[in-house]
Amino acid sequence: MIDVVLLPEMLDTKLLPQSQVVVLDVLRATSSVVTALANGAKEVRLLGTVEEVTAAVVTTPPPVITAGERGCLKVPGFDLGNSPAEFKTDRISGTTVLLSTTNGTRAAIAARDAHTLCLACLLNASATAKALTRELDSLHTIFVLAGTNGRIAHEDMIGAGAILWSLLGDSYRVDLPFTDTAWLAYNAFSATRNRLGAALRLGQGGINLMENGFEEDIDFCAAIDSTPITVSVEKQPLAARIHQEV
Repeated sequence: MIDVVLLPEMLDTKLLPQSQVVVLDVLRATSSVVTALANGAKEVRLLGTVEEVTAAVVTTPPPVITAGERGCLKVPGFDLGNSPAEFKTDRISGTTVLLSTTNGTRAAIAARDAHTLCLACLLNASATAKALTRELDSLHTIFVLAGTNGRIAHEDMIGAGAILWSLLGDSYRVDLPFTDTAWLAYNAFSATRNRLGAALRLGQGGINLMENGFEEDIDFCAAIDSTPITVSVEKQPLAARIHQEV
């Protein structure tokens, strides 16, 4: 089965131990994680609350960077917010980033019992698809969309569709067992792939960013396959790292 789960709350956790899971929060958490790791971060730890970040600072070996947002805006007292461009800097190299966001990190926490867990966005769509092909026949493949404040996110559907589009091309198979929601995501990308920046502006996630002064983040996150790395998540602690096999 290749499925797209529209919100973390809809995830069937019984399937996780038999699944390779991809978490997407295109605007912006998974785009920020991919950018941070591509720019030399040692790891990005995924935390659910501001208080967990504050506590982790004390127990994490330096150098450490705190990052995250609530309602699109940087958490007061944190080093960085959740704009991916903030992570494209030499300051990131060699650091452990402690990240907590409104939607994305919570989605990863919901899927933490997966057989394998990775993070993806448009920036690394094709690289992620390539990694998934290895286990298509031995594991379920489930895409978990972070959503926006408990509602389905248009941009996450497009991001999952981009990976599915590449997956079909990479596998050269017409028999892949897409669910109906997987086909919906595929078709969402197919309809918008030539105008991704414009498409990401149409959903509520894009509207929220524009209303809060972060419109440039939309174009950053729309740069498909600009960061060809795959990102795997280790479970103890929940930390994203570059997957070295790709």
